[in-house]
Amino acid sequence: MLNFITKNLSNLIVVIIVVAIAGLGIAYYHLKDQLPMIPEDLRYLNQQPPTEIYSSDGEVLKILGDRSFITMDLISPNFQKAIVAVEDSTFYEHHGVDHVSVLRAFLINLENGKSMQGGSTLTQQLAKNLFFSFKKSYERKVKELLMAFQIESMFSKSEILEAYANQVYFGKGIYGVNKASRTYFGKSPKELTLLQGAVLAGIPKSPTNLNPISNRKASLKRAEYVLSRMVKEGFISKADKAKALESELSLREVKTKNNPNSYFLDYALNEMEEKYGKEFIHFGGLRIYTTLDSGMQEIANEVAKGHTQFLESRMVKENDQGPLEASVVTIDNQSGAVRVMLGGLDYSKSQFNRAVSNNRMPGSSFKPFVYMSAFENLGYHPGTVVVDEPIAIDIPGTTPWKPHNFDDKFQGPVILKNALAKSLNVVSAKLMYELSPKRVIKTARKFGIQSPLNNNYSLALGSSGVSALELASAYSVVANTGEYKKPFFVFRVEDYDGNILYDHFIDNSKRFEEKDIFPLLDMMKGVVENGSGRVVRRLGFDHPAGGKTGTTNNFRDTWFTGFTKSYSTSVWVGFDDNSPLIGPNGKGLTGANAAAPIWGIYMKKIHKKIDKQEFKLPEKVRYQQVNYHNGFLSPKKSKDTIRVALHSGVALPVTPASLIESNIQGVGMHRIVQSRQPQRLPGSIERDSKAKKERLMVASLPKPKVDSKILKTKIWYLLNLKKASLGQNNRVPISFLVNFLVSTKEISINGGNRIKRARSIAIDHLYRSLGSLSAEMKQGYSLRQIMNQSEVTEFIETHQQH
Repeated sequence: MLNFITKNLSNLIVVIIVVAIAGLGIAYYHLKDQLPMIPEDLRYLNQQPPTEIYSSDGEVLKILGDRSFITMDLISPNFQKAIVAVEDSTFYEHHGVDHVSVLRAFLINLENGKSMQGGSTLTQQLAKNLFFSFKKSYERKVKELLMAFQIESMFSKSEILEAYANQVYFGKGIYGVNKASRTYFGKSPKELTLLQGAVLAGIPKSPTNLNPISNRKASLKRAEYVLSRMVKEGFISKADKAKALESELSLREVKTKNNPNSYFLDYALNEMEEKYGKEFIHFGGLRIYTTLDSGMQEIANEVAKGHTQFLESRMVKENDQGPLEASVVTIDNQSGAVRVMLGGLDYSKSQFNRAVSNNRMPGSSFKPFVYMSAFENLGYHPGTVVVDEPIAIDIPGTTPWKPHNFDDKFQGPVILKNALAKSLNVVSAKLMYELSPKRVIKTARKFGIQSPLNNNYSLALGSSGVSALELASAYSVVANTGEYKKPFFVFRVEDYDGNILYDHFIDNSKRFEEKDIFPLLDMMKGVVENGSGRVVRRLGFDHPAGGKTGTTNNFRDTWFTGFTKSYSTSVWVGFDDNSPLIGPNGKGLTGANAAAPIWGIYMKKIHKKIDKQEFKLPEKVRYQQVNYHNGFLSPKKSKDTIRVALHSGVALPVTPASLIESNIQGVGMHRIVQSRQPQRLPGSIERDSKAKKERLMVASLPKPKVDSKILKTKIWYLLNLKKASLGQNNRVPISFLVNFLVSTKEISINGGNRIKRARSIAIDHLYRSLGSLSAEMKQGYSLRQIMNQSEVTEFIETHQQH
């Protein structure tokens, strides 16, 4: 199609021009009332009041669009010729629109199936920059064309070029050739050399990528192209071009001010520019009111700098390592307003925002999402017992994953509340194995985590990168007992006359029920009181708080994220090049000693004038004392108990003595034999010699008799194992399981669903305890002696891969 059009281009141009003129006439008739008024003097357009940005506490943070207007006689001909040659070579010939360029752009767009773009003259660009947003659309393009015709009919070419030169964007918040010339070269625009004029003329195409200071090579390459265009248009000779390329560019050294507010402002302005357009935000004469608390921001900067300097003075560093960096984000839990965003420690040296763009691995800071997923999907709770022991998880195509704890020690049976407080990696890995990564990812999304998450077991230990903003927002969901409030940076925008153009409405949604998430909140308080985050208490912060430390492999990233009733704050400390954080003793630094002290000191300072607020216990949640060795309910507090928060649907198991009184003879909890060799998941479980003796004991068990008096109680006990927090990893005496299975084998065939489910649970527990139901049992009871045919078939199908 394109070849046909090209061959008949001359005829087609005539037709299109006629149709276009008629179409523009019709468009003008319909759109004239929507077109902006053009002043009698274009200079007035460059004298609009600047935009002012305020903090939430009333401080003026920044003034935008403060540009100065200069006349054409103060602009070097070198720049004038360069900008015309590269942006609009037919500028002095057309009447606002270059028909050939428009047709060429139209044909390319037609062939590629894209929206209309390209072919704009300087006059069209002036119209777009002064009156319209940067959003591409056919309607905007038509309005642009109409305004270009009007501008050309009202002003001379010199006036149009003058207006364009005074408003065009040169990057880094610089508008107009006067400010650009003084910023980049330290001279007036009248003094620009040929090379300098070409460099400036090349910037508007891509202000960020063609910035001569940050991208000198790309800028000079673009300048060479501009000079070639000037040669082609007859503005300069080839000799002039060669001489210009050999001349010195003489860039001025531009120093960026070290303003800690700049990280927040960059992010907030980028959001507003994407929504309303850069020109409108910078030159709309607006009053933009942000959520930033400048006092809190200053405290965060001061504390983070002080502690990182303290750490660096004692760290073992490589010669080529950069400075230790940190990021801090604080969110107001009541609204979701971002009060603090510190993206680094020296904005003048690095404008990279580590609070939102870093996406570093969170380590154990991710564990609360794993635990919450276990509560939701497995029916677990803070008192559930899981065995902390060496394990190996088979992963297809690679070596088994063998997670280990920070100190390479194992605790044996441990309730989940203590497992989180001690940050036990094996427990988190076991939960992930039972849940599957997909379930955990789904739960993390409910907390507001948007970053890509790896669909593998190591996610249990925070192996996927997230930002400090995401973590602060996610932990805010815990502080708000299940309510998610979308973070925001600007709460109101007004025009110069005080008319409200934008007013933020809190975007909130209920992600978890109070009764379901409060137990996690209480567990995270335990981290601060008795766990890996207790350093914040030693630093004197005494407000009710919860949180979690995080440390990644090889000590590359350290985190502490936590919350009070008022604020949720996430702190990250690390090196930009992923170097490890090594202390003076050669040991790696962790979230507890690198990030948590910043959190503790900072939160103590910003809570000075805030009353202590406790987290209210929801109606359907109660506190109970639990024995942290075995998960049993304790009637009173003792050295072996800890308080846990449980919702109304959870019943803790009673003591072994109480179970005996209930006529379940022989049912008692005993400590699980801690493995000496890794347990393989999935696969056989290899335990020590004592465990093997227990397996052999099965062969000598006497054949039991059915006792109808206690049968119902045994069934009830088995059906409530999970609810009673024993969990699938807890051990029930083998004798009880075998006796129950043998005694109920015959009656289960025609029995009801309750006895069948109870037998299924018993079979599963027996298999988990023994690791096998074949080898050792051949000496006594075989599979067919404890299971009926349908159960044997189901068992083999389920476990044959093991």
